[in-house]
Amino acid sequence: MSFQPYYMATAIGSLPHLDAEEACELTLRYLAEAPAWPQLPRRDFRENMYAQYSEGLPGVVVDVERRKVFCETDRDLLEEMEAVLTAYLEGDLEWAAISEEYASGLHALARRVAAQGKRYPLLKGQVTGPVSFGLTVLDRRNRPILYDDQMAEVMVRLLNLKARWMEGFLRSTGAAEEVLIFLDEPYLVSVGSALVSVGRDQVVDSIRGCTEGLGCLTGAHCCGNTDWTLLFQAGLDVVNFDAYGYMESLALYPEELSRFLEEGGILAWGLIPNTPAVEEEDVPGLARRFEEGVRLLVSHGVNEDLLREKAMITPSCGLEGLSEEQAERAYRLAAEVSSALHGGKVGGPSGEGA
Repeated sequence: MSFQPYYMATAIGSLPHLDAEEACELTLRYLAEAPAWPQLPRRDFRENMYAQYSEGLPGVVVDVERRKVFCETDRDLLEEMEAVLTAYLEGDLEWAAISEEYASGLHALARRVAAQGKRYPLLKGQVTGPVSFGLTVLDRRNRPILYDDQMAEVMVRLLNLKARWMEGFLRSTGAAEEVLIFLDEPYLVSVGSALVSVGRDQVVDSIRGCTEGLGCLTGAHCCGNTDWTLLFQAGLDVVNFDAYGYMESLALYPEELSRFLEEGGILAWGLIPNTPAVEEEDVPGLARRFEEGVRLLVSHGVNEDLLREKAMITPSCGLEGLSEEQAERAYRLAAEVSSALHGGKVGGPSGEGA
């Protein structure tokens, strides 16, 4: 992989803003190397992470008033399923385009960066991952569509089409040296528990299916404790973990993490809290958390130079639950921690620094 992260700061995506232009202005001000288009679920329920990628899903109903997304699987969906699979087989990405009504921040950011005439090292997009999408969107019997083999296959193909369309859409701005598409997978924290009947192979295969055919960097985000080998095995370029609340969880998989980094993988550290605790944090304290995490992983046998060379910085999760002022502080802290680490103030590639 030719892309080098150099502690680059980006974001998970969601913000509390109601105005897409204001959200884009904030994003471009602080995430100057790797802007992530803003998801704005408070603005419109259709920008909720499950509604946002539901256009084209067979039988889908987006109930804005009740804030629910579900599928009417009690009627004949064969024609709608065939439409998804035909678009997939023919590579018809425009069929799966995400409209501005469902992603105002995506379209607003694309217009802004296209008009600026400058190029960013990275433009980041995000799509809800298949496990989380499939467990959250239910049928009429309140059964997750992930448990319906036909619906699960169609869902994966649809999410793949949307990810590929998004890559092309971001590239069409002319503003990206490289594009990164994340799969957001909060429900991976439940895989392996008695509450979720999803096997390892299905998780890995579904994630691979969603990233198939992408020509950009791919990544995944999970904001809790999970079996990280699922993501290491899925062929992703970037794995994003909550380094603020679950630093120790990654230390359980030192061999797999080492292999991931040695093969060129990038570890995105979710160092900035997505709770009101962000008001109490500062750059030195968060940089120390990073150093403590590095020491912890090195003590388990992970190569220190690779941990530093292959690091990105993000908030721990989406920020829609914060106030606009708190969200701005989170972005500013991400940018300033990135700068501090990259400047060697708290440790460079060989560990030097004050």
